[in-house]
Amino acid sequence: MAEPRSCSTFAVPVGIPVFGLTFTSSNQLIIGGGGGPGRSGVQNKLVSYKVEPRRKDLEEEAVYELSSDEDAPMCIDAHPKDDVVIAGINSSEAKIKKGENGNCRAFKVLEDKFELTKTLNTIKSRSAEEYQKVIRFSTDGTLFATGSSNGQVRVFNYPVLDAACKSIETSVTDEVMDVDISQEKDKLTFILRDAIKLVNLRGRHAGKVMQTISPEAIDKKQKLQFRSFRYGRHFSKDFAYLVGNSPNGGYIVKLNAYTLENVQLFKASKKAITAFCLSCDGGILAIASADYTISLYEAASLRVRGKDWTMYRVDVLIFALS
Repeated sequence: MAEPRSCSTFAVPVGIPVFGLTFTSSNQLIIGGGGGPGRSGVQNKLVSYKVEPRRKDLEEEAVYELSSDEDAPMCIDAHPKDDVVIAGINSSEAKIKKGENGNCRAFKVLEDKFELTKTLNTIKSRSAEEYQKVIRFSTDGTLFATGSSNGQVRVFNYPVLDAACKSIETSVTDEVMDVDISQEKDKLTFILRDAIKLVNLRGRHAGKVMQTISPEAIDKKQKLQFRSFRYGRHFSKDFAYLVGNSPNGGYIVKLNAYTLENVQLFKASKKAITAFCLSCDGGILAIASADYTISLYEAASLRVRGKDWTMYRVDVLIFALS
């Protein structure tokens, strides 16, 4: 088998810890991060960049700075058609204690600024330690789902931003690791470290968990802890992808998108997988692992397309494909 080709790379410092990033429909790179509430000198903000691959640089186009008592943006997703992003940003601790945490915020991304259009509350907790961990738009952009660090999952209609079903609750000790909505928008899947939860989104049972899948049901030997989940799209619409780690390394599990039955278990890394994403057209998936490598795969076949080592000896915790 031919060795996977190396990918062209470049690094640009952005001055803040980054917790979320995505590409908009017009290919703007959006990052969110900062030092958290009350940490002077490290601004919490959203930033829009134009990627300049020939110059190997990022051109800053817009910045949205948050007040010093608010948290950093912890997750972001971009609408698949509109230049809109939704971010998870906790309000000040004082507002959280009052039950006024506008932690889910929608922004229009204009050429030179972010325009805040609406805030929602997706977390019932009044503890500043709990936050919105993940967010995901449906493929057509008419729904989005959120998952929190204390086990709450919410689904909303877009663009009206009202609830599509009742809140889905798990144990407050269960951190939601990932969420995604099926192509047909009839079900939602979210994962905990030790379970896959399949939720109905239609009819009188909307919002109810229909099925729970344990790590042992995926593979009895590996003792997997789940990390990421995505439904395929376009080129890979018949599949779903689950990422799990075991003491033996990191695995990609290709599932039947309609039944979630195991199609292929693939060992992708000798070390734990630290980040995962799927391209907008569903053709390419990417992983980063704790051995400081980033690998690209053809989503349908899981054939390696490229592999590279990060420039710095640190784990990659989040990335995005344009």
